[in-house]
Amino acid sequence: MRKPPQSKKLQKTALKSKLSATQQQLSAVQGQLVAAKRSEDAIVLELSQVEAQLLSTRQKLAETKSRLNRTRDEQQKVAGLLTKSQKQLAVAQHGLAQRMAANYRQGPVRYASVLLGAHTMGELVSRAQLIRSIVKYESTLIAKIKASREQVVKWKVLLDQKATEIHKQELALGGQQDKEAQLVQKRRGVLAEAQAARTQIEAEYAQLAADSQEIAKRLQALEGMPLPGTFAGKLIQPVAGRIVSPFGMRFHPILKYNRLHAGVDFGAGTGTPIVAAATGVVAFSGVMRGYGNVVLLDHGGGISTLYAHCSVLLAHEGESVEQGKVIARVGATGLATGPHLHFEVRRNGTPVNPIGGGL
Repeated sequence: MRKPPQSKKLQKTALKSKLSATQQQLSAVQGQLVAAKRSEDAIVLELSQVEAQLLSTRQKLAETKSRLNRTRDEQQKVAGLLTKSQKQLAVAQHGLAQRMAANYRQGPVRYASVLLGAHTMGELVSRAQLIRSIVKYESTLIAKIKASREQVVKWKVLLDQKATEIHKQELALGGQQDKEAQLVQKRRGVLAEAQAARTQIEAEYAQLAADSQEIAKRLQALEGMPLPGTFAGKLIQPVAGRIVSPFGMRFHPILKYNRLHAGVDFGAGTGTPIVAAATGVVAFSGVMRGYGNVVLLDHGGGISTLYAHCSVLLAHEGESVEQGKVIARVGATGLATGPHLHFEVRRNGTPVNPIGGGL
């Protein structure tokens, strides 16, 4: 075992390295949060525009339905007028036909008897004018009824055309309303997804900020201790298994956005032993936000290694461990889709590719 002061030196170095890395992550997540909020604001603006268009279409559709109802009321009135004029014409034509039939049966004798029954010339002229007036009146009445009926028929044709056109507008606006309503629902879904993503980033940011404060407190307790020497060793593979996810940018399977995968993932079953990649001091052993159960080793010279998503932690803070010693077991704690080891190598707090770091 190393002397306690030396362990504290290494622990201080590891904590400073971890603090630097956490602050870098905090800055990166803050940028993601700003971008997420901008994206959410843009979606909210687009949604408000689509909802305003839907409201306008609904108002137009309501107005069109009202116009159609008024036009159909007018159609009913005109149909009533047409029926009435047809009855009037039928009555007038029937009366004229009866008189014509009677005149035909009685022939000219009737008119002659009416005229010959006059006692004076003036009475004769008056009776002749009365006969002409009766015939003229009936003919004029029938002509007026026909003209009125023709006018009503024209009016009805115009109203029918108007109703047909308004109905077409109603159908078009109804289709437009359905499409806009679907678009509103779609944009609301996109907004919900954006809000969920922003909430996740906010939670990650809050956890990082809390981690940073916790590390700062630990460093305050170790203030004044000298830094260790330079790491010059070679890292070994920390678990038996193949690499299933390399170092670099990738689409996170749970958070659903692109981010730096700061280490490599080794596929292994739950409970598989995890060994120290190099000799060092345990700077941290516990739960760390999305990493789940974590062991962090400091190897000196600004080099540290991190072992995440463990099911069991077997190393304790401040403990010195030799290369190859079992420090934990594989699990799926934190943000993990299945059992595996997430392994990181950091140089002065900055993630480096473990494959290029000696494995």
